[in-house]
Amino acid sequence: MLKHLLLLLLGGVIPALAIGQTIQTGVVFENKTRVTLQGIRIENQATHKVFITDKGGSFTIAGKVGEVLVFSGSFYRADTVLLTDNKPMEIFLVPEHNMLKQVNVTATEAKHTGSFQSPDYHNQTVVYQPDEKYPQYYKGGVAIRLHYFKKDEKRKAKQAAFLKDQQQQDEIARVFNAENMAKYLPLKGKDMDDFLILYTPSTKNYFSAAFNLVSYLDTSYKAFLKIPADKRNTNLSTPPVSGKQ
Repeated sequence: MLKHLLLLLLGGVIPALAIGQTIQTGVVFENKTRVTLQGIRIENQATHKVFITDKGGSFTIAGKVGEVLVFSGSFYRADTVLLTDNKPMEIFLVPEHNMLKQVNVTATEAKHTGSFQSPDYHNQTVVYQPDEKYPQYYKGGVAIRLHYFKKDEKRKAKQAAFLKDQQQQDEIARVFNAENMAKYLPLKGKDMDDFLILYTPSTKNYFSAAFNLVSYLDTSYKAFLKIPADKRNTNLSTPPVSGKQ
């Protein structure tokens, strides 16, 4: 009797668990083009489980009949689907922005159809390309970004200038250091340190076409000797030496 009771209980529990763990599968496409969409976010509103579509647009997510799935992604209108059964489904998402007239891009020597200002790319222009086989349809997804912000160009130029200045300063430091200067000047210790502080040239002076190292050191050394020893480390207003021959 007890054995039959256990079998009845198990017979009721197992189907219930199976129902509670129902899996929903499917594929997400772009509307009209049937291009499979990768990276679409799918959320079960009842359980808050989330799944992201793979390269083929496929998804697998836990979901029971009566629950709602929300499909969303960049550049596409979000869509909700009520699960009425758990058969494999096909979902078609509509692009978020209306397509504009054809744009000719001379710089890339290519024609692109459809464009819009994307808030996801700081309002830069993005475009769609037509399908080669079916020109009346778009391939789907962002095809190209036509231009970049001027502030980005300024930032890159500023970074490049900073790196160039750092490289130039490193090159000067490899020349104007105590070990290397000892090959040219009869200075040691504090005198050498004071000389380097006073006469290490600026990048503008060092990299000018008129700069000559030997001439610069000769002129600088003579000027250095004229400064009293007790004032050399404080005389930082000494005018720069041009280094011309």
